[in-house]
Amino acid sequence: MTSDFPFLTRSEFGNCIEEFERAYGAVVDVEVRKSRGSHTYLSIHKPLFLGQNNDDAVDSDIEDVEDADPAHLDTVCPTLEYGRIEYHVVYSASWRVPVLYVRVHTNAGVEMDCTRVTDMLVTDSKVRGAMDAVEFGGALGIQDHPELNEPFMYLHPCHTATLLRAVAPARGAEIGQRNYISSWLSLTGAAVGLFLPSIPH
Repeated sequence: MTSDFPFLTRSEFGNCIEEFERAYGAVVDVEVRKSRGSHTYLSIHKPLFLGQNNDDAVDSDIEDVEDADPAHLDTVCPTLEYGRIEYHVVYSASWRVPVLYVRVHTNAGVEMDCTRVTDMLVTDSKVRGAMDAVEFGGALGIQDHPELNEPFMYLHPCHTATLLRAVAPARGAEIGQRNYISSWLSLTGAAVGLFLPSIPH
């Protein structure tokens, strides 16, 4: 239970991310981390593959893929691991909900910008349209990570409470701390290519 669903206290947020780590730790690269300010946040990592949906035959003559043009790699190396996606679930004291931060690096250490990340991770046109419809420049923006003080892309949390209320099991009910983060990520993760696998019950 939470004291004021869909809003969270910082302590409830800490419980929620620990529950998520327990539930998904065997199937997702996930870890609860503590910042220098002693706040906790959730870190999820996954590899970035190029051309995952490309079924064409591979005819690769690229000797050094690190120096190759990424647009060319999409067609030449359809399942090449090109980089890493770093997702952080961080508590917003202002909004009293989780906020999803994302950063993508190539294997060469180059950080990708919002446009490239959206092009690579958001393949569903309905999701992309919904993101573009958010006022003030769209749903995906850039700001300093509140725990690390480094620039990250983030999904604006303005509709989080409304979304969570809409998927609560019944009128007056709530999503408990055990399922809060997974329920929230099932609603927001698609906007940055984060899809949770099924876990055994």
